Amino acid sequence: MKPYIIKEKCAAQPDICPPMKSCPNNDFSYIEDDDEPIGGRIEINYEKCERCGKCVDLCCGNCIDMR
Repeated sequence: MKPYIIKEKCAAQPDICPPMKSCPNNDFSYIEDDDEPIGGRIEINYEKCERCGKCVDLCCGNCIDMR
């Protein structure tokens, strides 16, 4: 299983995203994208991700789940 971001729930605010700030492997990144409703999205680098699930617990918006 690996973490997935539920885009419909995610506010995509890199300055306040707990998983971006606290991921032990620094797996999260913010991608500016004018096609996104809020101008960008948060993505997970699965090559670095150890699938520990800490991001699920850290996400204050319940925007990440393990699948």
